[in-house]
Amino acid sequence: MNTKKRLSEDLENTKEVLLEQRFVTLYEDEIAGILAREEDLETIEHLGDEEAKEVEEAARLYNRAFARNFYDISGGRVSDEEFFPLWEREKELMTGLQKIQSLEGEKKQLEKELDIVTKEEQELYGKIQTAEKERKNKQVIFRSFMVMAIAALILAAAAVVYFEFPIIRFLWQAAAVVIVVLLFLIILYQMQKKALETERLYRMMSGHKTSSRMRLESEYQDIASDLKFYYEKFEVLFCYISEEQWNLFEFCTKISSRLKFCEDLTENAENLVHVLEKYHLKKARAWLYYPKALFDLPKRIVCRERLEHRLNECQQALTRHEREADKQKNKIDISDRS
Repeated sequence: MNTKKRLSEDLENTKEVLLEQRFVTLYEDEIAGILAREEDLETIEHLGDEEAKEVEEAARLYNRAFARNFYDISGGRVSDEEFFPLWEREKELMTGLQKIQSLEGEKKQLEKELDIVTKEEQELYGKIQTAEKERKNKQVIFRSFMVMAIAALILAAAAVVYFEFPIIRFLWQAAAVVIVVLLFLIILYQMQKKALETERLYRMMSGHKTSSRMRLESEYQDIASDLKFYYEKFEVLFCYISEEQWNLFEFCTKISSRLKFCEDLTENAENLVHVLEKYHLKKARAWLYYPKALFDLPKRIVCRERLEHRLNECQQALTRHEREADKQKNKIDISDRS
């Protein structure tokens, strides 16, 4: 394997390793958040009676304030069970969707540019072949005429020396012939030189096009990696969001933007967070999206089951990407040793 090809494969494998490491970090962070919530549930279940009552009262007040404002704004078009998962990750979802849309646009633009550059590179390759053929033809003609001129000079010298040809009588004619031959040689040399310069120019242009294509291909791979990251992130991390909920996402963002201006909801939310932090819950603000789990046992059981399901999904994905990262690293190590 030549050095250029090996370096190209190493770079590609390195990008794959970096992508897999992004996945590993993503799932590790998600798992840490889920485990923190499960610990919060354990903490809530082991609170004393007075402490549990304080948490329950704060959660109920917040839930009533939310329900009152939410149903006034939504008009019953969406339930709180459908709204909470979207509201919880709204910023993350919007950022991700905007990023995907932007990357898809860049990908299409790069595909167009790659298509143009590839065609131009192919055209230049054809021109190089033609210019190379032309240069070789000019070179053959120049060298052939040079050999013939040298041979004629040798014959003329032999005629003068051995056959005593009266060159003095034909001096002007001989000089004219020599001048014509020299001019013809100069013309052929210039034609050969021009053909060589044309070939070099096409090769230089082809080199620039190849560099441009490789740069575009590298950018395309980076965008493809980013898209792969975001698509899997949505597929795995947000698998608990149903298709019906996704269809309501735009409407839910309008609801959430109006909920920000509900003073009683904000006041009760801050009070609930303060109470939860008081009892050392790790993800106090996250429970604003699961308020019923703080005072309703069946809802708490459902919440724990959902967290367990999401935890299993993330752990499986984490294991898969850790193995893939190790595989890519091994490829790089083997390539380095060879």
